[in-house]
Amino acid sequence: MKVEAEISDSTHLVLRQPLAIPAGRRVLVEIIEDDSDLDRGEYLSASAALLERAFGPDEPDYSEAGEAL
Repeated sequence: MKVEAEISDSTHLVLRQPLAIPAGRRVLVEIIEDDSDLDRGEYLSASAALLERAFGPDEPDYSEAGEAL
Protein backbone atom coordinates (compact mmCIF):
# COMPACT_ATOMS: atom_id res chain seq x y z
CA MET A 1 0.00 0.00 0.00
CA LYS A 2 1.30 3.44 -0.88
CA VAL A 3 0.06 6.45 1.12
CA GLU A 4 1.03 10.10 0.72
CA ALA A 5 1.50 12.32 3.75
CA GLU A 6 3.02 15.64 4.71
CA ILE A 7 5.22 16.24 7.74
CA SER A 8 3.37 18.34 10.31
CA ASP A 9 6.27 18.49 12.77
CA SER A 10 9.17 16.25 13.79
CA THR A 11 6.82 13.60 15.27
CA HIS A 12 3.60 13.88 13.23
CA LEU A 13 2.45 13.14 9.68
CA VAL A 14 -0.75 14.41 8.06
CA LEU A 15 -2.20 11.78 5.73
CA ARG A 16 -3.83 12.90 2.49
CA GLN A 17 -6.53 10.25 2.97
CA PRO A 18 -7.64 8.03 5.87
CA LEU A 19 -6.16 4.55 6.29
CA ALA A 20 -8.26 1.40 6.58
CA ILE A 21 -5.92 0.06 9.27
CA PRO A 22 -6.90 -0.53 12.92
CA ALA A 23 -5.59 1.91 15.54
CA GLY A 24 -2.46 0.66 17.28
CA ARG A 25 -1.17 -1.23 14.24
CA ARG A 26 2.53 -0.70 13.56
CA VAL A 27 3.58 0.58 10.13
CA LEU A 28 6.90 1.21 8.41
CA VAL A 29 7.48 4.68 6.96
CA GLU A 30 10.02 5.18 4.17
CA ILE A 31 11.03 8.76 3.38
CA ILE A 32 11.24 9.47 -0.35
CA GLU A 33 12.65 12.86 -1.28
CA ASP A 34 10.49 14.90 -3.63
CA ASP A 35 11.90 15.30 -7.17
CA SER A 36 12.05 19.05 -6.63
CA ASP A 37 14.76 18.43 -4.02
CA LEU A 38 17.10 16.91 -6.61
CA ASP A 39 19.57 18.95 -8.60
CA ARG A 40 17.80 18.61 -11.96
CA GLY A 41 20.68 20.05 -13.98
CA GLU A 42 23.15 17.57 -12.53
CA TYR A 43 20.73 14.70 -13.20
CA LEU A 44 20.21 15.78 -16.83
CA SER A 45 23.96 16.17 -17.43
CA ALA A 46 24.69 12.71 -16.05
CA SER A 47 21.87 11.20 -18.14
CA ALA A 48 23.13 12.88 -21.30
CA ALA A 49 26.70 11.67 -20.65
CA LEU A 50 25.51 8.06 -20.23
CA LEU A 51 23.41 8.24 -23.41
CA GLU A 52 26.39 9.67 -25.31
CA ARG A 53 28.55 6.84 -24.06
CA ALA A 54 25.95 4.20 -24.99
CA PHE A 55 25.09 5.68 -28.40
CA GLY A 56 28.29 7.35 -29.55
CA PRO A 57 29.39 8.19 -33.12
CA ASP A 58 30.60 4.62 -33.75
CA GLU A 59 27.16 3.15 -32.98
CA PRO A 60 25.65 1.27 -35.98
CA ASP A 61 22.49 2.58 -37.68
CA TYR A 62 19.45 0.61 -36.47
CA SER A 63 16.75 2.35 -38.53
CA GLU A 64 14.84 0.34 -41.15
CA ALA A 65 15.59 2.87 -43.91
CA GLY A 66 19.30 2.91 -43.13
CA GLU A 67 19.08 6.60 -42.20
CA ALA A 68 19.85 8.21 -38.90
CA LEU A 69 16.89 8.29 -36.53
